[in-house]
Amino acid sequence: MTRVFVVDDHPVVAQGVGWALDDEPDLEFVGAAPTLHQAVAAVAGARPDVVLLDVRIPDTDVVVAVRDLLRAAPGAAIVLFTADPSHPYVRAARAAGAVATVSKDTAPARLRAIIRSAAVGTRLDEDDAITALLTPRQQDVLVRVATGMTTIEIATELNLQATTVKAYWQEAMQRLGVRNRAEAIASAYRRGLL
Repeated sequence: MTRVFVVDDHPVVAQGVGWALDDEPDLEFVGAAPTLHQAVAAVAGARPDVVLLDVRIPDTDVVVAVRDLLRAAPGAAIVLFTADPSHPYVRAARAAGAVATVSKDTAPARLRAIIRSAAVGTRLDEDDAITALLTPRQQDVLVRVATGMTTIEIATELNLQATTVKAYWQEAMQRLGVRNRAEAIASAYRRGLL
């Protein structure tokens, strides 16, 4: 079980992460805090495996936040969770020990995949996670295949040619290392893509 804690001064963000982790048998939302001081006090008891840390916590330097959280929860992986992945302090926070940077507009399935990767010690950016698994268009096709849509229906919905949809589907299956629809869907669920 991967335990996840959120440090963000917007309660709706923490609530959204909690919802994104609901019904995931291997992921558990264990708490949130709006300030670094409260987070440091809470993580000792919550013992998270992954901490999602907003880059812009009020009155807090994110580099200091990363260091303080790692001292309070030495086994935790710190993932920078930000609306602005190009924020000037991201590089320094990564150098201080954060293992990943994730945009707040990331799809829930991608967020879950990145949390799982961070929990096993992978240093990863959101873009790396996406390209390591599927391109955004391959993901679009996969999601629709998983809902039972036909190639023609997917092509119509995505405004693509049927042959293009087939190409994306074949590439997605190749990247997932599977041979058919059932294997692809099962693999995608295991990887947190659906």
